[in-house]
Amino acid sequence: MELANLRQYEDELWLCARCGDCSLADKTVASHRDVYLPCAVKNVLGFEVYASRGRIMVMNDLLDGTLEVNDDLVDWLYTCTTCKSCQETCTANADGIRLPEMVEALRRDVVEAGITVPKHDAIEDSIVKLGNPYKEPSEKRLELFGDREWPEKAKVVYFVGCTSAYREKEIARTTVELLDKVGVDYTVLSDEKCCGSVLLRLGHTAPFGELTEHNIEEIKKTGAKVVVTACAGCFRTWKIDVPNEGYKYPFKIMHITEYIDQLVQEGKVGFKAPEGVKVTYHDPCHLGRHAGVYEAPRRVLQSVEGLELVEMLTNRRYAHCCGSGGGVKSSYGDLANAVAANRIAEAEDTGAEILVTACPFCHRGLEDGAEYAGSDMKIIDLPTFVLPYVTKGGTSHEGENPLKEKFMEYLRAHPKIFAGLKKGAIIDYDIEGDRFHVLVTGKSEIDVVPVRAENPDVELMFSPTAVERLIRFDNESDYAAQFGRLFKEPTDDEWIRFNLRLNLVKLLMKGYRKFAQKAGLL
Repeated sequence: MELANLRQYEDELWLCARCGDCSLADKTVASHRDVYLPCAVKNVLGFEVYASRGRIMVMNDLLDGTLEVNDDLVDWLYTCTTCKSCQETCTANADGIRLPEMVEALRRDVVEAGITVPKHDAIEDSIVKLGNPYKEPSEKRLELFGDREWPEKAKVVYFVGCTSAYREKEIARTTVELLDKVGVDYTVLSDEKCCGSVLLRLGHTAPFGELTEHNIEEIKKTGAKVVVTACAGCFRTWKIDVPNEGYKYPFKIMHITEYIDQLVQEGKVGFKAPEGVKVTYHDPCHLGRHAGVYEAPRRVLQSVEGLELVEMLTNRRYAHCCGSGGGVKSSYGDLANAVAANRIAEAEDTGAEILVTACPFCHRGLEDGAEYAGSDMKIIDLPTFVLPYVTKGGTSHEGENPLKEKFMEYLRAHPKIFAGLKKGAIIDYDIEGDRFHVLVTGKSEIDVVPVRAENPDVELMFSPTAVERLIRFDNESDYAAQFGRLFKEPTDDEWIRFNLRLNLVKLLMKGYRKFAQKAGLL
């Protein structure tokens, strides 16, 4: 077997130093990142061959001919969820070793060589013949919406996706109800076909182009400028895979959480829970690590009056996978359930009443994981969760925290604090839940924005008394020195904590070394 697709990554494979961060990393490895045993599959199966460094060793042996592809290797190949957690923790280079891409490349090689899994062949056959992977008649795709007629033209297209249309129907229905309730000018494609995500994940790429061209043309007919989907898999495919495969489209792709967040920030919708509710949020891998959407769903949840959001041990870039991605759910159901059960245990540890997610695959996988674990944890997809709480107008909020305003003004007046940072660097600030961020726009030029950043490089958390102390300093060097003391020698009243949302290589490339040295952190 030539392994032409995998061989494109041959040089990168040799960057692996076998440090083990991809499988063994604890919270404090290399930084104060919230990393804990990042490989959700290896956490269940136990053997190193299922974590990134083990997979890389196998791939190197395949490329040099030490190993050959056989049935056992194919089974091993399809146990990876391609969740990208290992890549986030890897510091071999700025982006981390791209194991998910390598796994999918090897799958392409195996499929192109005619070595396939019967279940996967059936999925491809169903998508080609019926436009969906579930062997369902294509004319039934929109039956869940009843006899409703959809307009031919609209500003927004809701791309339903196969899983919501045929299996997780409540997500599709509540998304439509939510868009109706808010008054969005939208439509649904009468001839929508599978986005092709599952084909790319399994290595069955041949039909992808035809599906993509069909869907692009169908969307163009509506004149829509925005395409919204509630499926993280569809979102990642449209946002990343379609352009990467060479296709262009004249519309914007948004996940439903981004779209609702936009409506909230525009004051067009608000949410209010009649009684207090405590929830935690699971980051879908395709929405979070693959596409970089972490804060929009959290902002939507936090806009619900009466809601308390608590985070799991692993969250955002380091969130554990639900186990349903990469074809694992369809091929190895027990493995997927065990991975999901571990995630359910994390959710239970928060004390939350409800686990909210934003992906039909995650919703199904986590529900199965809860049943597998004997848990009564409620799992609800975000549109379904917020629908009952919709208020007619935007939610009213109290005025800004005066201390937050003072801190923002102080930072605006002292842009040299950020000297050395590259343009585009983003730092998020948190004072007891009041958030804002700083965006570096040029040399000693910053923009201080009064909302949480979507994808910050670093999150800084301050006690109010620590802020009061910091903003007394006129000299940027004194500020940095005091910052370092508050971090290294915290008290109950005065402290600073931080989370690094990028690996150290990327942070150094963005110029964070200068401030870290001034603060005595390096």
